Amino acid sequence: MTNRIWEDLLSEQDKQVITKAGYDKEGASSWESRGMGENPMVLVIDMQRLIVGENEPILDAVEEYRTAMGEIAWDAIEYIEPFLAFARDHEVPVTYTRVVPTSYDDPDHEDLDIVEPIAPEDGDTVIDKSYASAFYGTDLLSRLVRGDHDSVVIVGNSTSGCVRATAVDAKQHGFSVTLAQECIFDRIEASHKIGLLDLWMKYAEVLETEEVKDWIETL
Repeated sequence: MTNRIWEDLLSEQDKQVITKAGYDKEGASSWESRGMGENPMVLVIDMQRLIVGENEPILDAVEEYRTAMGEIAWDAIEYIEPFLAFARDHEVPVTYTRVVPTSYDDPDHEDLDIVEPIAPEDGDTVIDKSYASAFYGTDLLSRLVRGDHDSVVIVGNSTSGCVRATAVDAKQHGFSVTLAQECIFDRIEASHKIGLLDLWMKYAEVLETEEVKDWIETL
């Protein structure tokens, strides 16, 4: 059973609302927000040098890059790296996104590189984007349709920003969305927990990474 990391933020009334209104079993009432599909693509969101930073406390990491998350990111990488290997072994395609800030004139600047432990491999796709959602201004939707994918598994960052925007857009385009909990992170713990809660209630399955692997093995 999934460890819901946001439980410590909920009041007793919050818990009762979730149960009585059926969010724990059925998710959103206006569309099908539960379910995981049969032909997923893994989306790796913005795992770049300027966002990951060095493997050190975040307060030290931000001295080099104000967007860096340091140990928070590297703790997630410990789960992301083996998960991506598992996905590739099971022939689930892996697509990366890179956010290219307007402050960078050179899209090939080393700051924008995806960090080495989880760098793209042969056959993987890398999509550059300018805004939060991996769908906005990119060909991601076309790639999903051409591959006959019905679902996405999202890893990366940040929970409250690009992960959230991508998950909502995926759902709005008709795809099932699964979030591998340990493979997602945010610089603010409260934002991380609340972001996962909101996505779980309305847009996505939120599961521990081992549970996501178990599902992939059934495909």
